[in-house]
Amino acid sequence: MTAAHRTALFFTLFLVLGAVYTFAQDTPDSPNWNEVSVARSYRVLSLEEAYTLAEQNSIALQRQAIDLSFDRIRARNLWAQVFPSINITGGARYIIPNNDSPRSDPSYTASLNLRLDLNAGLPLTMANISLAYRNSLLNYEQARRILINNTSKAFYSLLAQRNYLDVLEGTMQLAAQQFERDRIARQSGFMGELDFLSSQLSSERARLAYNRVQTEYRNNVGQFLTALGLDNAETVELDGSPPVLRVLVLDPERLIAERLFLRPDIIAQRNEIDRLKNSRNESILSARAPSVNLSASWGASVDNGFDDTVSAGISVTIPIDSWIPGTRTAQSINRDSGEYQKAILELENMERNARQEIRFFTENIGDTWTEVEINRLQVQNSQRAYQLAEQSYRAGGMNFFNFETTRNRLTEARQQLLQSELNYILLVLDLALILNLTAEELLHYSAQ
Repeated sequence: MTAAHRTALFFTLFLVLGAVYTFAQDTPDSPNWNEVSVARSYRVLSLEEAYTLAEQNSIALQRQAIDLSFDRIRARNLWAQVFPSINITGGARYIIPNNDSPRSDPSYTASLNLRLDLNAGLPLTMANISLAYRNSLLNYEQARRILINNTSKAFYSLLAQRNYLDVLEGTMQLAAQQFERDRIARQSGFMGELDFLSSQLSSERARLAYNRVQTEYRNNVGQFLTALGLDNAETVELDGSPPVLRVLVLDPERLIAERLFLRPDIIAQRNEIDRLKNSRNESILSARAPSVNLSASWGASVDNGFDDTVSAGISVTIPIDSWIPGTRTAQSINRDSGEYQKAILELENMERNARQEIRFFTENIGDTWTEVEINRLQVQNSQRAYQLAEQSYRAGGMNFFNFETTRNRLTEARQQLLQSELNYILLVLDLALILNLTAEELLHYSAQ
């Protein structure tokens, strides 16, 4: 075999191996990397997964969790309020000799001091620390519920927009199909130029409307995913559909009587009243009741051979200035009393507004349900009107302008139905939130 033959054979084997390698890369058992990348970036997101991601990636909730941990530590270590202050002191001294004084050795000292201040307002201070933890826990749970509520509203809004996108897609397909029929009719001489051009323009408008809503939907999905801590470029399909709507027959007065005082904001304000009452009483006791100071110390010095020196003391302080009207201490006590009275007035105002809010939501839910039923009837009528208009248009009994108007009314009726159904869902979620219930619990409440 000549060198030329060996070179040709080697080159042929190289091409065959390259072809085999390429074929192996494209087989189902060995998908290419582009396919793997696309498959890995695709994700189906359920509402429950959105809840989990929202809680994990909410910066505001994480900050509240840090504050809650601090308040928890304080509440679980109330003994720290009566723990004495402890100080250890050590020192050394050396006198630099001169011509008039002889050389001396350095002197060393060490001491241990304990100090404990006791006053009559200390139990109230501990009570306020516990109240602060309870309010912090309440605020954290309420923030979590608001986050879940907002996530639900955003999720259902995207589902409604996706359904509206399906409506526009159907309208676009109908317009395209109608334009194709009109094109054939124009070529056959059965349609005038004006109706044909109107049909073409209608098809392009339907496509534009669909593209605009599609772009808006993608942008809204991207913002939603960003709030959940996901990459908004990730391909995500929302898994789910809007909940089945049920009419809610709610008695606002019953809700007020049974749920008003369970609202988190009402509970938090009552805790605030208790805290301000304790603060007022603490100010009075701290400013007017005697306080006791206990102290003890131990010391030793090299000068006395490190003989221990132990001392202890107790002192009682009786304040006088707080009993004199107009002094700064007396003004501080009056200010704390005023804050306590203002909190009571604020609670009355909050309860009054909460009653009105519950009445407003229950009435609005009833009106919105009526709107849903009317829009359902409107869709049925618009659907029938479109069928009749299509038959008349094909038979030549209706011009294209009137036919397009009827079709647009059907699209508008479907959009109004989707919007009213979404409004009803959002109202139910908001009412459940202000009553400290879940949507499922509110539905069960309505059935009782």
